Amino acid sequence: MIERTKFIPAIVALLFTFVASIVTIINRYEATQALIIILSVLVGSYVVGLILRWIATTYLVVEVENLKEESESETDENGEKVEGDENEEVTAKQSAEDV
Repeated sequence: MIERTKFIPAIVALLFTFVASIVTIINRYEATQALIIILSVLVGSYVVGLILRWIATTYLVVEVENLKEESESETDENGEKVEGDENEEVTAKQSAEDV
């Protein structure tokens, strides 16, 4: 899941820079002014992307991983919900019943 958040800063930076370059072309800025604007937008939007990635990794990815761990620990081999140490008792009872 962390691989999905890896490219957030680059995508945000490219998107904002594309919009800034279109705006500078439409408003007919001089080349040096346009480059300064585009470069500052690139750096600023990359920082915003890093913050967004940190937020996504901290809050979204952790919650998804916790949910996966909880669902794996609550079900046994037969799909029955089991909590913690009761898993051993249930498997022992099932093996006794099978014999």
